[in-house]
Amino acid sequence: MGEDAISVGIFLFFFLYPRSLGVPGKFKGCNTCRLRRVKCDNERPFCRKCTDTGRECAGYERETVFIIGTIEDQGRCSSHPPRVLKPKKDKSPTPKPKEDKLRLVPEEPLRPAWDDLVSVSHRDESYSLQIAALHTNLQAVTRTTDGSGNNAGSKSVLVSLPPYETPDVQPFLTEDDFRLKSQCLVHLAAPDDSQDGDVQTATDNILMFLYEHNNSVYFSNQPHWKDPSVQNNTVRRMGPESFRSFPNHHFFVRVYRHNAIFAALLNRTPTFLAGPEWLSTPWELHPKSPLDRLLDIVSLLPAILHRTDSILSREPTMARRLMCQDLLNNCLDIELQLSRWHTGLQHPSTSSTSASTQTQPLFWPTPTPQTYQQQRTPFPFPSPFAFPSQTTALCLIYYWTALVLFYPSLWRLYWAVYEPVPEDFPPQQHQHHHQSVPTHPAASGAAAMLPAGVQANIASINPMRYSLKHVRELAANVCRALDAALDGCAQPDMLLAPLWVVERFWGDVGGLGGMGMGSGGGGAGGGGGGGGGGDGFGMNMGMDMGMGMGMGMGMGMGMGVGVDLGVEGMGMGMGVGFGTGDGRLEAMWCEGFRARVSARGRDIQQVVQGRGGLI
Repeated sequence: MGEDAISVGIFLFFFLYPRSLGVPGKFKGCNTCRLRRVKCDNERPFCRKCTDTGRECAGYERETVFIIGTIEDQGRCSSHPPRVLKPKKDKSPTPKPKEDKLRLVPEEPLRPAWDDLVSVSHRDESYSLQIAALHTNLQAVTRTTDGSGNNAGSKSVLVSLPPYETPDVQPFLTEDDFRLKSQCLVHLAAPDDSQDGDVQTATDNILMFLYEHNNSVYFSNQPHWKDPSVQNNTVRRMGPESFRSFPNHHFFVRVYRHNAIFAALLNRTPTFLAGPEWLSTPWELHPKSPLDRLLDIVSLLPAILHRTDSILSREPTMARRLMCQDLLNNCLDIELQLSRWHTGLQHPSTSSTSASTQTQPLFWPTPTPQTYQQQRTPFPFPSPFAFPSQTTALCLIYYWTALVLFYPSLWRLYWAVYEPVPEDFPPQQHQHHHQSVPTHPAASGAAAMLPAGVQANIASINPMRYSLKHVRELAANVCRALDAALDGCAQPDMLLAPLWVVERFWGDVGGLGGMGMGSGGGGAGGGGGGGGGGDGFGMNMGMDMGMGMGMGMGMGMGMGVGVDLGVEGMGMGMGVGFGTGDGRLEAMWCEGFRARVSARGRDIQQVVQGRGGLI
């Protein structure tokens, strides 16, 4: 069979059968009469009409006939003539020239996403983009198409933003998972649009992330294939591999990740961002910055705080003591990681870093700004801090803020290990057995003072490094660094979570924030004072000294009426704190700084307002 026959698209087979196989009572006629299309007399073996007219009768045997239809004829042939169809109008519209989409390609070598300037290329032209982000109401953002093109070859869109307001980061205790919605706007200025003539400024080309999010975090403790929040969370559904390249990587690092981690931290709820794939895959193309490595460690803290609250809510038993001890060891490991990160920030090991940079301090005190003196605003701290860069300031602010949230849990876990349990008190023995030989070998020194089941490494911990005094110094460091980080900051919303933490801390210290965890001194059977109770921010230690053996550990801020849980000279108390007024100036300063954050946000909004954006 030739190629023409192979290319035939449709084969129609018609089988012609003898009369006996046809319709009963109907004669088909001879093949000659059928071909002439005349009536046949059906005489056998030859038709008389054919013999009378001198024609050769072809007989009545039927042969198989192949009728071939081609694709061009749509399977039709002589027995099935083509239908008469009216010519159709061409429905396909005239192809319009496609508009070039904005394709920004980051230039090599790739830099960390926390660099405020990123070099990109478009149509063989290089641009230096200033990255900024602002929290806003996305439903109130309006866009108007200008219709005029620009040097990027795309339509210009004028963006109008609602009045800027500082977002509320206070945690919401609901079962809704964390959700963040964002929009990306890019403005590329033409060379003749530069505000400084031939030299373009940093604000001529802008990559702006507009976003909004809620403050609740949901944790189901189920595998990801059973967790309903996976399908509702767009970021989790996309997976970490979707955030490897620009601009998705910059959105994940600069907008989503730190907001999600601090929302989980303030809600004391574990976050999926602590998973190993979320700590590595998004940085397969871009290097990590010190802030990225810090957030890797901080992402572990929400689960620690969640476990702390769960364990400490149980009745004091030996099992609870062992769980507290195990969790305390985990906390010490995380504290060691944070300490190593801080050491690495002080002494970077990169070969490109000069010796002068390595010896430069991370921060140093500066004179009080004139703005405080002119406005006669009290600055309740020794002096503000100055930093070699804004990135360093932001790193240390997040580091100190994490410790302000972390150390109260270490403090509570440490004293929970020494909290008396029923197993510490053996059943009363008969008077004839009061001189029975002890079952354990005699111990001397500090080991003899340890309750049952307490490890030696726990006994060697100095708990005062987690005390109120140290946490107060950390909170003061955050406040002293905020002004330096805000000056020239392109993402002022990043400072609101640390501000909320220290503002809540000062409120608890001054008795303005309700209840906090208290620790009072006292011996076994003695009374300990407590200050505040249970959210991890307040650490008021009672002033009452209990009566008993050993030295009481209670001293410091706040007054309270608590229940003594003294063990071996150390007591813990819980009660309502009565503020002494301490921390009020610091809380007032936090309110003033919030107003400065709002002013900085309005400045950024004015820069973006009315600019042509490419969405």
